[in-house]
Amino acid sequence: MVLALMAPVGAAAADLAVVVSPDNPIDDIQWKDLVKIFKMEKQYWRDNERVYLVLRESGSKEKNAVLEKIYQTSDEGLKKMWLAKMYREEITSFPRVLNSNEAVIRFVNQVPTAISVIDASHRDGRVKTLRINGALPGEEGYPLNGD
Repeated sequence: MVLALMAPVGAAAADLAVVVSPDNPIDDIQWKDLVKIFKMEKQYWRDNERVYLVLRESGSKEKNAVLEKIYQTSDEGLKKMWLAKMYREEITSFPRVLNSNEAVIRFVNQVPTAISVIDASHRDGRVKTLRINGALPGEEGYPLNGD
């Protein structure tokens, strides 16, 4: 099976895309809700299915951008946040960490409740790109566009 790339013409390689399974009913998310999901303050989708957060590995450009734009902390600060949440029993496990955009795409495609961020140029028909505040990567107002 051949899968066509689906990055919009305006998407630059530095743009990030928030991706979910094509089976996920969500198409658009508000930035504030996305931040809550990534901080695991919101752990369930609208249909009460548990969100499965997937992150890229430390040192990747995707992880660095997420640290800057979503978490607004360092990798060390994020680790401390996860440990504190575990200690307070606010979360039962740490997010899954994968080492490539391809691994994230495969995982998100197979787990209907998963969500992650990948380089927008790697998107294909196996995952659905969420609009954030109505915008897609490369469009004006999209908060994860490259700088």
